[in-house]
Parts: sequence; structure tokens; C-alpha cells
Amino acid sequence: MNNVLISLSGNCSTGYNLKDLEFDEIIGVDNGTAHLFDRSLIPSKVLGDLDSITPILLKKVENMNIDLIQYQTNKDKTDFELSLESIKKPNEKNIFIIGGEEGEIDHLFSIFSLIINYEFATNVTWLYKDKTIVFKNNASIFLNEGTKFSIVPITNLKSFTVSGAKWSLDKENIKAGSSKTLRNESSDSQIMISCSEGLFSLIY
Repeated sequence: MNNVLISLSGNCSTGYNLKDLEFDEIIGVDNGTAHLFDRSLIPSKVLGDLDSITPILLKKVENMNIDLIQYQTNKDKTDFELSLESIKKPNEKNIFIIGGEEGEIDHLFSIFSLIINYEFATNVTWLYKDKTIVFKNNASIFLNEGTKFSIVPITNLKSFTVSGAKWSLDKENIKAGSSKTLRNESSDSQIMISCSEGLFSLIY
């Protein structure tokens, strides 16, 4: 699948080497555009109500003839939501997100809640600070032994299994929001997580 990168406003401290990935589309969301230029990445489009982008950066975008889409400030959708909806055939894309750190707590929750309400949530990876956040119903992840990770049950998880971890689970039913799956640790170089029904977020 092709890769799409969305860069949100707010802080962005991920150390992930984004140049290891080839992006079919790079979207700067308002002043999140700055994080792209800081990483020598050129956005294919910039969108939002443009209430936080600096005049200097906006002028740079215009001079480079980058596709610029401006929305009204008073709108029913966030800039992030509009950026997701601008992706063509998102079910067929790997969607990476950077930025969105710090700021108002409602912004943080809105990012998380928006992602999990899309049918393509399992295609989304949020590179948040020094963590990676994915949304899955099955996952196989290679980690250094002793790496801490947490699993957040977004929905009820049926026949939930975790292997390769200090605290393994075998075909247990886990309720949405349960803390049972938090603060685990890899005991091998690979952890495997699965459920027959449900959606969880893995943070590592």
C-alpha cells in the first residue's frame, strides 16, 4: 500500500526517520506544515483554516505553488478531520501522523477519537513523541526484549491473546477500557496480539 503522511499543528518531537518511508502524499495541516520543512519534507498540499500558520511559512507555501486549501474558521470539522477526508481511497493507504503533541487536552482526545471512528483506523500509525501508536485487531511487532508497551481496548475484545510478553493472555474476553492490558513488557523480540473481534490501540 502507498504511504500518506499527515503533519498536525502542536509540538512534534518524534525521532522517527521519516525519510525511510516513501510517501505518495504529504499533507501539512495548518502550522503542522512547519514540521515537514524542519525535516526536509515538501508537502503536496497544505490545508486548514490557517489560523496558526505563520505569515512567513504561508508565503513560502504560496511561492512554491503547493496546493493550498483554506477553510472557514467557523466550521463543524477540525482541520485534522478534513485532512483525513481529503485522502483518496484511505482504506488502501498506510497513514502516518506526526505532531499533535501537547496543546489542549481536548485536541489530544479528539485526534484519538477521530481515528478510531474511521473504518480505516487499522491503517493509521501515530508517531507521538518517542512512542508509536497503532490501532489494530491483530498485530505482530518486533521489539527489543524488555520494551514496555500498553494495549488500550477501544471496544470489547473477544478471544484476546498476547504472546511474547511478560504478562501473556490466552483467548480472554476483555472489556472496552479495561486496565488489564496496560503496562506490559516484551519478553521476546516479537510480540503477537490478536482477537477474534474488536479493536485495540497498541502503544510502544
